[in-house]
Amino acid sequence: MDQAQKHENNKKHALSWIGKFIRPEIKSLSLVMLLAACMTGFALAQPYFTKILIDDGLMAGNMDMVIRFAALIVIMSIVVFGVSGLNRWLYVGLSGRILFRLRQDVYGRLMKLSPEFFGSWRTGDIVSRLDGDVAEVQRFSTDSLLAVVNGSMALIGSLAIMLILSWQLTLIAFALLPLQVIFLRRMRPRVEKGNRQLREKSADVGSFFFETLTSVKFIQSMSGTHHERVRLRKLNHSYLDELLKLQIVNHVTGGIPGLLTGIATALVFIIGGYFVTQGTATIGTLIAFSAYMARATGPVQTFLGLYVAYQRAMVSLVRVQALKNQKIAVKDPIHPVLIGADAQGDIKLDQVSFFYEENRGVQQISLHIRPGEKILITGPSGAGKSTLINLLHRHFDPSSGNISLDGVAYPDLSLKELRSIIAVVDQNTILFHGTVRDNITYGMKDATMEQVIVAAKAARIDDFIQTLPGGYDTPLGERGAQLSGGQKQRLSIARALLMDTYVLILDEATSAVDPETEAEFQEMLDQYFADRTRIIISHHVGAIGNIDRIFSMREGILTEVMT
Repeated sequence: MDQAQKHENNKKHALSWIGKFIRPEIKSLSLVMLLAACMTGFALAQPYFTKILIDDGLMAGNMDMVIRFAALIVIMSIVVFGVSGLNRWLYVGLSGRILFRLRQDVYGRLMKLSPEFFGSWRTGDIVSRLDGDVAEVQRFSTDSLLAVVNGSMALIGSLAIMLILSWQLTLIAFALLPLQVIFLRRMRPRVEKGNRQLREKSADVGSFFFETLTSVKFIQSMSGTHHERVRLRKLNHSYLDELLKLQIVNHVTGGIPGLLTGIATALVFIIGGYFVTQGTATIGTLIAFSAYMARATGPVQTFLGLYVAYQRAMVSLVRVQALKNQKIAVKDPIHPVLIGADAQGDIKLDQVSFFYEENRGVQQISLHIRPGEKILITGPSGAGKSTLINLLHRHFDPSSGNISLDGVAYPDLSLKELRSIIAVVDQNTILFHGTVRDNITYGMKDATMEQVIVAAKAARIDDFIQTLPGGYDTPLGERGAQLSGGQKQRLSIARALLMDTYVLILDEATSAVDPETEAEFQEMLDQYFADRTRIIISHHVGAIGNIDRIFSMREGILTEVMT
């Protein structure tokens, strides 16, 4: 299969993907189009009424006819105003529902991707595709359908009446249309290239804001504010350059067809005026014809504009599909084996190896962690400890070897149950915009207030929470910026305690607290998790007591340390 055929197949697949979100809205879309068709019918009738008002009313001196048709035109205008308002309300709701479903589908896909994907893609670029590009695709998918249906009706109706009024003027009006089509075909590659480059520049700016606004404290501490302002200025200039180039291309692309339409309109008035002076046409006919020509020219320009919009939408669709086509590293089994109440926290690794790239990962790890056992894993940064945790929490599947939990192979387990049995407390605590209680109960939404307080007390954070203005209902703000590192980690530990899991993995979870506090934490964990499996990643070996076994990890190899 050549590249062009592959591109066409991908495009068909992408359009089919959009179609599945439009199909549930067929009834609503049909109603919108029906109302639009009614408005088109009223709009087509109005110029003809104007012709009658002029020729049979004003020119014939019949004021009754003038008043009758003037009143009719006013009534039709009022009806169109009401119907168009209702139609707009229905359309905005329809358009919004399709947009939200598209965005939710892409977001759902992102939530299934591995940490490796998010480590290699810029967050700002992902947000740009999820926000701007999805919206661009949605706009074209709904607007184009409505434009084609309404435009076709308006064009066919106007053209039919124009032919009835004067077939000669109709030929003149559309004589230059082939030139417009040829011109737009020539401009297509430039429009596509310009839109693609502008979307990329927009993603660069979005990524810059996300990276810098989430790292303000670091930038300030390194006196890097001037450097970042210079970077932003360069990014803005680069974006503006592409925007101006695209504006010129869009202006020429839309302006030349408009210029040709203007020339055709001038010719119609010249020839039509000659017909009026010769008595072969009436003034009412010429005025009505010019009105229908304007109504016919609008859909023609819309159709030509859709050609350009299609190229713009295809650029966005390709960017969105790049997210949709990302391979999911781990998948839920169709018929998972449920452990349920039989969970004990027995973990076995048999010759497990996994590599992100050459010489980076873990290799040939065989380990049996028994229920209730407490083990410690030490090792330098980059040794493979985080990779091992990602494998245990099944963010990746091993390249070779097998992992099982309570006798069930990982690929046969439900991801939701696996992660409810095994909890990880990371050194990089994640807190969301919400209250203290919202963050503690994130993994267990139905927890009672009493359970939340018990977990907070066990994590030695309740006293601090009680000093906050709203206690457990105090908003934390963005990422809990007002909290210290130790306070964030205690909230994270309270969250894990509340989940009451069978396996607890602490990945440098107490790195932000002093040795005395860490020793308190370890005593607390021994008290609340005495019968649960615990895997502790830490450099502070001395603060951790009651360890059953100690392991050292070097260059992806796990070795037991004999004590």
